[in-house]
Amino acid sequence: MSNALIISKLKISKVAGAYNKYCANPSANADKREAVLWLSTQVDNGALSLDDINNAPDGSFASAVTVDSAKVDAIGAVASRSESVALDALAKSSAVANLVVDLKKKVKALEANSTSGVDGDAVRNQVAKLIADAFVPFKQAVDDAGAQAVLADMTSAHVVETKTIAEVFGVKVVDSRFKEMTVDVWNHPNAPAIDPDFIWTEGILRYLHLSQKHGLNLWFGGAKGTGKSSVAEQFCARTGRNYVRINFHKHTSTEEYIGATGAKGGDTVFQPKDFLMGYTCPSTVILLDELTNADAGELAPLNGFLEPKAKVSFNGVLTQKAQGVLVFVADNTYGNGDDTGRHQGTRPMNSALIDRFDSVVPFDYLPIDKEIQAVVSRTGVKETIARHVLEAIHVARQKVETGDVIEAPSIRRVMAFCRAIEVMPVADAWKSCVVMHQPAESHGALDAIYTSCINPKFIAEEI
Repeated sequence: MSNALIISKLKISKVAGAYNKYCANPSANADKREAVLWLSTQVDNGALSLDDINNAPDGSFASAVTVDSAKVDAIGAVASRSESVALDALAKSSAVANLVVDLKKKVKALEANSTSGVDGDAVRNQVAKLIADAFVPFKQAVDDAGAQAVLADMTSAHVVETKTIAEVFGVKVVDSRFKEMTVDVWNHPNAPAIDPDFIWTEGILRYLHLSQKHGLNLWFGGAKGTGKSSVAEQFCARTGRNYVRINFHKHTSTEEYIGATGAKGGDTVFQPKDFLMGYTCPSTVILLDELTNADAGELAPLNGFLEPKAKVSFNGVLTQKAQGVLVFVADNTYGNGDDTGRHQGTRPMNSALIDRFDSVVPFDYLPIDKEIQAVVSRTGVKETIARHVLEAIHVARQKVETGDVIEAPSIRRVMAFCRAIEVMPVADAWKSCVVMHQPAESHGALDAIYTSCINPKFIAEEI
């Protein structure tokens, strides 16, 4: 987990206190986001430690000194408005009960008027709209008081709206009743940045919809460069989720990714690691990257955490899965071992672990037209060059089946080649970006593919 993410989870008073103590010239307009950025940079550079920040006295930002009373007055004023349904509902349990009763009546009405049963998504959407409408006055009061940052600091990530997959990902996907599928949109402040050029496919979006609807674990399997980890990251980016990626290797231990007991501030305490920190943070997608590199025994504790609605006692600490947490695996294999000989170090997984993943999602290379689109958008080369190079790469991928090429070149190799030809001879770019990324056994076949499929003169004219 990055230092910035660790610091951002601290209380605003702790962040402000550390910023005021250690920053020689603190900005008069600084807020938590600016302070987190400054402090994390100091930690990354070795000028400060996380313990320094934790041990700093509490404080406040100069820009917030005169705001507190205004916030209280603005939010309190909402309580006197007749339309403040949200605050009344929070203050009076009877109001909440009335909303529930009203909702039950609406569901029964839907059942009575429907010949095919009640659409669960429709009910969820109505509930989301009812809650959103009820809290409009409260949101306006917060905006009027300028209290957005404080409110965000006080609340955990939550679903802010439900949209169609088409609205979020740009691909229309319908279910068996021809109804558009939806996706929840969260508000986690550390969601990854959106890559506008990432290409989505209908098949992958169906799996993601299924996962978020039922909280299912997914196993992404397939060759490198087919977008397994990128799908998980960009799913978080588009839906405002927290993203935790854990890379596994042959020496990975349970203590390294789940947690261990250690000394802290003179006491012996359990210190959670990335998996548990993500597991208890609402909205998080945890990506277990190259899981089969690890020893099966070190992965056994995962079984309990991967159960639906799990509550697991680990090292004396009871942990419950937070709302919206999803667990994905990205691996070159499907968990049952490598029968190709191309993924050294991977191991067959315990069947009990594999069984916790509801769907195994096979990843393959995109159709050539989609790959051309991706290469053009990422590198800026002409479509003619992208097609010319990808046709050669497709020949190399076919040679994997005959054993002439050991590893199918990924789209990353294509992009690297297309960038390199801007500054070096085509032959040198091919050798550096494609050939030298393969075992020596593949070099002869790749040299032959270059000779027969790559036209340096054509590339020079088109570039």
